[in-house]
Amino acid sequence: MCSIRLKLLITWLCLALLGSQLDARLVRVRRIRRLVGQSERYAQITDYRVSPLDEQGIFKFAFKTSNGIDVQTAGSALETIGIFSYTSPEGVPIETRYIADELGFHVVGKHLPRPPPTPSYILRSLEYIRTHNEDGSPKAPTL
Repeated sequence: MCSIRLKLLITWLCLALLGSQLDARLVRVRRIRRLVGQSERYAQITDYRVSPLDEQGIFKFAFKTSNGIDVQTAGSALETIGIFSYTSPEGVPIETRYIADELGFHVVGKHLPRPPPTPSYILRSLEYIRTHNEDGSPKAPTL
């Protein structure tokens, strides 16, 4: 009897937790819809260009939408470069450039956060490591 009540209690708690998470998601979706507005919801593609693979295996793809989104991509199976731009809900123009290759996905954009500068003590220790042997003696100068 006690185990049945415990199971019911756990089930009720899980459902309550799931319901609160769904409510939070619904609030976020409504907030995004308010920011985006009606004109964004019904945006149309105004320009669409696709070039199939050429003899070197290179493709090109681009499109624009009525709400100001602009996407351009070119590349192959091994490397792809691209750029996309749009205006944020706050009215800030956003432009993002990227390259995807065997080394990963690398993104550049003025709107992206920048890492802080390397502290001077780290730079000094790197210089010390470069100019000294493991025993602490200075390395012989290379010509």
